[in-house]
Amino acid sequence: QQRDEIALETAKNQQFVVKVGNQSNLIKVEDIWVFFVENEYVQLMDKNSKKYILDASLDKIEKQLPSSDFFRINRQCILNRQIISGFKRIENGKLTIQLNFSFDLNLELTVSRIKAPAFK
Repeated sequence: QQRDEIALETAKNQQFVVKVGNQSNLIKVEDIWVFFVENEYVQLMDKNSKKYILDASLDKIEKQLPSSDFFRINRQCILNRQIISGFKRIENGKLTIQLNFSFDLNLELTVSRIKAPAFK
């Protein structure tokens, strides 16, 4: 039981390093709403709707994130579960995600047919 508490604490204290000009900032995992690919760059958007470019692939990022807090809905996007308010079934067994707030991203928030059962 103590091992689980330590793992959870480590995940909660996890941070991502982002570059802003010649400075590096630390963004806490719990402050991140979404990781996404835009114009071939992986970016994160925090809860203040600030965007940062990352020097890592979504695959690498996904492995570092606590699966209890984040879900990779498709090849372009990993969402923080806190911002998901629901989902709607669409064609071919896919799902479209509904968020509890809106942000200015040019993303298709759909869950693939293959990932839909795990998402539900």
